[in-house]
Amino acid sequence: MLDVARVQESDTAPSQVLALPALVQRIAADWVRQHPVGGRLLVDLPAHPCQAWFDAEHLRRILVNLLDNALRYASEQPAAIVLRLRPLDEAWQELSVWSDGQPLEESLQKHLFEPFFSSESRSSGLGLYICRQLCERHEAKILYRLGIHQGRRGNEFVLYLRADFGDGATQGFESTLI
Repeated sequence: MLDVARVQESDTAPSQVLALPALVQRIAADWVRQHPVGGRLLVDLPAHPCQAWFDAEHLRRILVNLLDNALRYASEQPAAIVLRLRPLDEAWQELSVWSDGQPLEESLQKHLFEPFFSSESRSSGLGLYICRQLCERHEAKILYRLGIHQGRRGNEFVLYLRADFGDGATQGFESTLI
């Protein structure tokens, strides 16, 4: 509850230009120091620079939540969790966390980002809701989809981050993706 209150009331950080590969690498390295996963995490970043409008601390909170969730359900296989960044076009960057856990049932998928929804009794059901709230604050999107990595099916949470705040990007998320 306190996390939701913090997001809604005091967490009004403005969007700023972030150098994504370096920031995502740093967040992943910090997370691995706290969760010694060995080769279970694969970080796939582009060699060239790419930027997005967001807040660094908000992005860290989102990625930590997604990585924690992925670890909870991932196998012990190498690359059971994949953190991937790729540019989509001049207006959007795609940042995703994939894990090889059992695909979520369709009935669960519909409620993932709702507050207090959880498939586990020990969870508050606020993590993905907070992720969605933080994304919306920075005009980004988050969604769930079934994904495939190296022939293995799994769960993928995808962030679409604005690379450009110009007129083209403000015309609509749906018009520039897929």
